[in-house]
Amino acid sequence: MKRFQIWLLVLMLVFPSLASAAVTDEFAVSNGVTYTEIVEEGTTKQSIRVMEIDAADPYTKIKASVPDPLNQLIQTSKQALEASQEGNEVIGAINGSFFNRQPMPLYFVAIDNHLVNGGTIESGIDQFVNVPLAFGMNKNGKGQIDEYTTTFTYTHSGQTGTIAGHNGQRSLNTMMVYTPNFSDGTTVTNPYGYEVIVSGAGADPSLRFGESITGKVVGFRPYGEINGAKIPADGFVLSAHGMKTEALLNMKIGDTVSVSTNIDENWQNAEFMIGSGPMLVKDGKMALSMDPNSARARERAPRTAVAIDKTGDKVAFITVDGRQSGYSAGMSLSEFAVYIQSLGYDRALNMDGGGSTTMLARKPGDFTVTIQNKPSDFGFERPVSTILMAVTTAPKGVPTTINAKKSFDGELDIGESVDIVIESIMDEYGNPIKIENVQITSDVGTVSGKTFTATKAGTGYISVKKGTAEAKLPVTVKAAPENKAVLLDSFETNTWSVPSVNNVAYDGSRALKVDSTVKATQPITLANSPSFVSMRVYGQADYAQVTGTFLDVNGVAHTASFGTVTWNGWKYVSVPIQSNWVKLVSISITNPGVYIDALKSVYGTSYKEELFRDVPVGFRAEADIASLVDKAIISGFPDGTFKPQTTLTRVQAAIMIQRALDLPVDRVKDPEFTDVPKTYASFGSIAAVAEAGIMLGRTGQKFDPQAELTRAEMAAVLKRALKLSETTKNYFPDNPSGTFSYSSINALAEAGITLGFPDGTFRPAEPIKRADFSIFLKRGLDKQSLW
Repeated sequence: MKRFQIWLLVLMLVFPSLASAAVTDEFAVSNGVTYTEIVEEGTTKQSIRVMEIDAADPYTKIKASVPDPLNQLIQTSKQALEASQEGNEVIGAINGSFFNRQPMPLYFVAIDNHLVNGGTIESGIDQFVNVPLAFGMNKNGKGQIDEYTTTFTYTHSGQTGTIAGHNGQRSLNTMMVYTPNFSDGTTVTNPYGYEVIVSGAGADPSLRFGESITGKVVGFRPYGEINGAKIPADGFVLSAHGMKTEALLNMKIGDTVSVSTNIDENWQNAEFMIGSGPMLVKDGKMALSMDPNSARARERAPRTAVAIDKTGDKVAFITVDGRQSGYSAGMSLSEFAVYIQSLGYDRALNMDGGGSTTMLARKPGDFTVTIQNKPSDFGFERPVSTILMAVTTAPKGVPTTINAKKSFDGELDIGESVDIVIESIMDEYGNPIKIENVQITSDVGTVSGKTFTATKAGTGYISVKKGTAEAKLPVTVKAAPENKAVLLDSFETNTWSVPSVNNVAYDGSRALKVDSTVKATQPITLANSPSFVSMRVYGQADYAQVTGTFLDVNGVAHTASFGTVTWNGWKYVSVPIQSNWVKLVSISITNPGVYIDALKSVYGTSYKEELFRDVPVGFRAEADIASLVDKAIISGFPDGTFKPQTTLTRVQAAIMIQRALDLPVDRVKDPEFTDVPKTYASFGSIAAVAEAGIMLGRTGQKFDPQAELTRAEMAAVLKRALKLSETTKNYFPDNPSGTFSYSSINALAEAGITLGFPDGTFRPAEPIKRADFSIFLKRGLDKQSLW
């Protein structure tokens, strides 16, 4: 980072128009490779990426790659992934030099002293490659950018002649040699020349510097022939134009012909060479080897370059995106050269740009390279011919570095949770290690999976450890406030000896079914001495005993009761906690089929929780509903709601009255309602209230169990159930005499069970709501002392 901060200061001097330049991303790709992204703000916004490679690092290599076969284009990322293997992992890459439409590399390519493509040198100072220039890694393993000289010769019948080049464009009065990796295996020269086809040069007729290949003439392509000559898989084709054809005309079928090539001493035994251009920087100064005023040079476009320092030990892959307004404009070749010069490199060579510009890097923790820049072809990566790669050969080591963070950095309340995000684990060579078998612990909380839950007030750490590698994330937990509940377990994950289920759930989607005793897989810590431990219990009014087993600070077990299940459905229960009890280890039930959910620590004695999820603290019918729930007269629904504003059905009223009066449901007389057969789920309750004369049927000998119960019917039912006295006084203007409920409504008012609405009406025809019926029934039971 320090080096790039210095560079940024230099850039501000070199490019005064820049408002600011900032390093927006920087990371170590490996021990020998770093990646930096720089964004420049100014009149022309630019997005630049620099990958610096230490060629002197024993485990870091720079290599070139070409498609196989050569006559195809493959995306940089695909070539890199195909070249990557154990012990030779590609960790960075850029697109290489230019290519033509055939498709073939346009310029010189050599790998391991093997000539892949001789290419061409263009005429004209306005062309990218008008002098033979290449980047490569020389025989000493150092980066090299320099001119090169190649020689090509042929020998026939003791006579030796010169060849202009290999797999390039045949031009006026020249001879060219074509090997099988050219285009689609056929010369694509024009018909104005003469070609000799040579075979028998071996299974691999490749040209290698300082060596010859030899074969025998097997055919010809005469002057005027439109179709190009097919290049033998074990041979080559000599193609000549003009004055150079004379030597080829002397060759006969069966004649022996040899071809050889060599390169100047400066490049002998190089690991690879990629020809391109123009030169951008030489001896630390801008040195454009083409006309800077030409249209190609002036265009602001995406650019790719490779640069080296004076020693050749530092090699840089450099890209600038372009043609994307508001993101990156791109640079002219002069701007690109000046920019690279400002970074302090000694030499730099331009590679292919435009839509081909691509930068790949292996980010920390990743196992493969990915695209880091934004290609200008609408975000799509263009297929190319050659690529340059940064490769690590380092062995797999042991974990030394863990990069981890919390999903939230602020102070935490007791019971509050944060996720631990492990970004990467690296070995001593900068290789990624799989994020598995990681130990996460803390001195101020508990960890489940990768989730930390604060349990102890104070300042501490979350330790993320694999082997000897450890990251310590500081964490501060605030003291537990009074009158607050902290969630201990939502039972959404399996942290007990039996799995949670989704049959019913008070909160979330899962609860824990308890048939006898369930144990926590890890004892649940009770932080900061809570006053109570509470939970929701879903029961069946079967008088099951619910107990918890707690451990004190000395490890001694204590059993405490959450109560007896006298209710149906969900109910909030709690148990007082002694100050030295520190862990909950198990929960037991004497009868099977009980569900538990929302286990909490409660701090302070004034904390109060809602009765149901839709019955908040202070709700007008809260106490009445709670009283009926305790006596198993009414219950909520499996999803934790009570639905207080939902209208009551006739069957629900029958059930509540039967339970409230404890009417027997066995051996009851069949009321013979046509819609309530003996198999009906609530037959017993309906028959019981019918036999007691409390609820009557409707027209047609029907009970109509799912029909809404009106307020008038409610009054009649309660008058009969509670045996209320008659009264002659009429309390409500909308309760005219002569109706079936006239006396019942007035009896409820006389007994103080109903007050009517604020406007003085009773509204007998309206359906009764579950909350209102709970109020009326509770008041009536209290008045008659029927509890």
